[in-house]
Formats: sequence, C-alpha cells, structure tokens
Amino acid sequence: MRRDPFVDVGAPADRPAVSDVLSSLPAAADEALDRFARLATAALGTPVALVSSVRADRQVLPGAVGLPEPWQAVRETPLTHSVCRHVQTAGHVLAFPDVRADPLTADSLAAPDLGVVAYAGAPLRAPAPGQDPDGADGPVIGVLCAIDTSPREWTATELALLSDLAAACSAELHLRVTGGEARRAAEEARAAERRSRLQLAVSEALADVRSPQEVASAVALVARRDLDAVWAGLLLVDAAGEELHHVAPGPPAGQEPVDTAFRAVPLDGPTAIAHAARERELLLHSTTAQLLGRFPASRAASRLGEVGATAHVPLVADGELLGVVVLAFADEHVFSPAEVEVATGLAQTVAQAVTRARLIAEKRTTAEVLQRALLTRMPQPDHLELRARYVTAGGEEVGGDWYDALVGADGATSLVIGDVTGHDILAAGVMGQIRGTLRAFAHDRDEGPAEAVRRLDRAMPGLQISGMATLVLARVEQTAAERARGVRRLRWTNAGHPAPVLLLPDGSTQLLATPPDLLVGVLTEVARREHERELPAGSTVVLYTDGLIEHRGRSLRAGLDDLRALLSRRAGLPLEQLLDEVVAELVGTRPDDDCALLAVRMHPQG
Repeated sequence: MRRDPFVDVGAPADRPAVSDVLSSLPAAADEALDRFARLATAALGTPVALVSSVRADRQVLPGAVGLPEPWQAVRETPLTHSVCRHVQTAGHVLAFPDVRADPLTADSLAAPDLGVVAYAGAPLRAPAPGQDPDGADGPVIGVLCAIDTSPREWTATELALLSDLAAACSAELHLRVTGGEARRAAEEARAAERRSRLQLAVSEALADVRSPQEVASAVALVARRDLDAVWAGLLLVDAAGEELHHVAPGPPAGQEPVDTAFRAVPLDGPTAIAHAARERELLLHSTTAQLLGRFPASRAASRLGEVGATAHVPLVADGELLGVVVLAFADEHVFSPAEVEVATGLAQTVAQAVTRARLIAEKRTTAEVLQRALLTRMPQPDHLELRARYVTAGGEEVGGDWYDALVGADGATSLVIGDVTGHDILAAGVMGQIRGTLRAFAHDRDEGPAEAVRRLDRAMPGLQISGMATLVLARVEQTAAERARGVRRLRWTNAGHPAPVLLLPDGSTQLLATPPDLLVGVLTEVARREHERELPAGSTVVLYTDGLIEHRGRSLRAGLDDLRALLSRRAGLPLEQLLDEVVAELVGTRPDDDCALLAVRMHPQG
C-alpha cells in the first residue's frame, strides 16, 4: 500500500460539543460508562445503576448494571419506562424512596417492567464556557442513577456520593471531546509540519537551479524522494507558444514515461497534458482508466502497467503559461483537498524556478556574447599549435578573465593570460581596454614582454584605464641557431599571476615559478623582470587564470598539484583533447569562478 505522498489527514471534521457526546452514543454497552454504573452500585449498595441519555423518543443506556433481561442486553427503553427524564427536566438530584408512591412517577412502567422501586438520580452536565469539566452550572446531558428493587430512604451521604460520581462521569465525557480534539489537532499539526517540510524540500531542491534541465532534475528528485511518485516530467511551452517540449530526465530503470508521445505535445491537442496547459487546470486522476476515459489520446499511459494515480499540474507565472509538471504514482489514489494544496504549492515553486532559470539563461547568453567578443581567435603559426578555453561561472555577471595570442611582425608569437579584479560588467570593460592596449604594444615593436608591460603601466593613467589586473605576457621566439637545434625559447614577465606550467614530452611538468612583479594598474613605474626557458620540441606551455585551480574546499596549491598531475597523465593526448580533459576534471559543469586557459605546443619542425 502506498503511503500518502501528500501527508494529508483529511479535512477537519466538525467538533462535537460535550452535550452531543452522550446523545450520539448507540444503544450498546460502553465500557467506561459501565464502569461508572458499577461504581454507583458499590458506593450506594444497590443492585442496579444506569448511565442514561434521554432522547426525544426513547431512553438509551450506554452504562448499565443489574437490569433484568432483555433490557440489560438491548440497552434502551421507551420514555414510558424512564424515571431519568424527570431528573434531566429538573436539573438537580432527585431521590424517590418508592417511585410507585410518588405522584410524579406513579404511572411509570419502570416499576412493573424493570423492577425499579427506590430511585436516586444525579444529572450529568457539560461544563459551562470557561468552567472546569466538573462544574455544576452547565447544561444537563444525561443522568447517573442508582436503583433498588425495594423501598429505601436515601441518606444525604449517599446522594452526595452519587453527585460526586456524576461529576466524575461528566468529566469523562468532557475528556472524550477534548481528547479527540487534541488528537485531531496533533494529527493536523503533524500533517502541516510534514507539508511544510515537503515545501521546504521542494524549495531547497530548486533554489540553485540555473537551467530548465536542472529544474526538471530537481522536480524528478523531489517527486521520487518526497512524494513517492514513480515518475515525474517537466514540459515547457516553446517560443512559438504552439507545443510543449519534454525536458525532464529519463524515468527510473524499468519504467516508461506517462506518455512517451509527449516529447513534443501540440498545445491544441486532445491529451491530458495539452488540456492541463491550455486550460490552466489541475488534473488529478485516481486511476489510469479514469485518465484514459477522459483523454483517450493519452493511450500511451496504459503501458505503465502498475501506475495508478496521475497529476497534471499547470505552471503559470505572472499570467504566463510556462508548461506542465506530470506526476505518476504506483497505486490508485483519491486525491484529497490537502493534496490539491500541495500540488498548487509545487506548481508555484516550480514556475518560479523555471522563470528564474530562463532569466539566468538569457543574461548568461548576453554576457557570454560580450565576453567572447573580446576574446581572440587563435592564430596557428608554423609548427606551433595554440588552443584556448574560456569557461564562465554562469549567471548574468561577466568577469575580467581573458586570453590573447598574436604573431608579431618579427615572427615571434606573443601569449597573454590575464585577470582583472572584479566580477561585473565594469571588470569586463576594463579587461577589454587593457587587452586592446597590451595587444597593440606587443605587436608594434620588437621588444621583450617586460618592456611592453612597462609601457602599459605608463599608458593606463593617461588612457583613463582605471582598474588592476594580474597577467602573464610571454613570447615564443627562435633564433637561427635554435631552429637548427630544433628548440625554441619562452621569454615572459609575470605581473602577480599564477605561474605557467611546462609539460615536457616525457610527461613530466615544471612550474615556471618566479618572484612575481606588481599587478598592472597600481603604479606607473614598476620594475618588470623577464625570464627565459628553452622549450624542446613536443613540449607544451599551459597558461591559466586562478578559476582553473581554485575552488571551494581546495587551496591554490592543491589545485595546482592536481593540474600538474592531470597534465602528466594525459600528456600523450592531442592538445585539443588535453584541454577538454583539464576543463572537465578541474572545472566541471558548475565552476565556482570564470576561468581562461591558453596552451601552446611546440611541434617538431620539418
């Protein structure tokens, strides 16, 4: 049996008043009220005692001890046999030494048919508002009486004992109501808490999603984990507003989707999905037969076998139709009002997540177009292979990471990797200014990288470039003698940037670490140092920004060690594939920061 996925306890029932409890009891033995009858016989020394409820047409005896048959078994009498009705009318204790001799009761059939002779009755009362359960001023709801089959005079002590027992019996009836209310309140509180936990789980699962695909994955997770659904799918309206496209992840192993034909569902079609979206109507079907009876076009649902109930939940945000969430459950199930409430809440949360994911996607696309417009298409000089990667952290922000490469008039290849401080559109603007200026300086003269960066330091204030950046400017050069030997030379300067990594043909790596100079944009006159390293054929130089190696929970040193180990393991791969492996393993699909990656491989000449 499937547990209720929506944790509903049903609609609150009407609370019975205390005055209704006794009058609603059937003509049958009640264990607790029989106990009070036994206490009355023991306290007053009588053979018979009753707990009675006098109604419009009869007297019901849920508590009874000592009545002759058939009355003890049937637990009810006509009003003609009731002495208790006089107590209920009087509203106080009545005592008759002999009912046959009293004008009020002389004509009662209780004496000849039930053997009632001596009678003492005390009213059972419901508490007045704000009064204790044993209060004496509430309405009379029944009678506790003691009966003797012979005449007797009732003492004041006996009547006081009977009144005390009646008060205790009244309290018992009151507790039945308040206890039932407390139980119902506790059940409803537990249900409300579970519904709140469910809503919290949905909100948490959807809090950090960045794409419709991630929304679909989160919905599927919550549906299986928290709702006991066997399948959940997300369908979104296309840009033309004509079709619903399925973006949900695949169903669990061995399960078929609710409708395998809804990879693209016409919005004006006859399926349940299209109807729920078009009419913006929540559709809840207890069985597959019920679903197909109303929407025969959803025939594919019959392939689910054991699937019973289904829910089609429309997604609407700010009046705009976004799509539909489809849920399928293993068992047949009648949906309750509380389940409708949960489904509505789910729809609102998912619709908000879809809207947010679409907005992020739109802003990310704009940001990436801007960012990539400022990046360079890689040149491919003879016998050098240059490859680059740029990975955004997502969201609407663009950062200051960049790479650049150019071949100068002297034939040397200049490489730049840099990172402007900041992660906003301003940082991207500063990046574009620094990149363009340094690119011009690196191209227009046959000079070393240190001098080009010194010229950048001096030019930034005059060009009103306000910002700071780390960077490495390197040149791959080759003299005639080096060409004859089949080697090249790397000459570089480092302005506060992570050190390049050299991957040698044998798979070993070297960190081209040097004492870094000051960032650019700080001072106009900075001592810039140059460094050199011979590069054998087959070697690869890798330049990168810190987003490649620095992540939450991992230090820069650990990230750098991971990069070098990965390069060594993958040294034999083509350069294009090598960079893909580096990005996949060190960055993944959810980077913490933007990162740029630039690599040059020295192929053998000739």
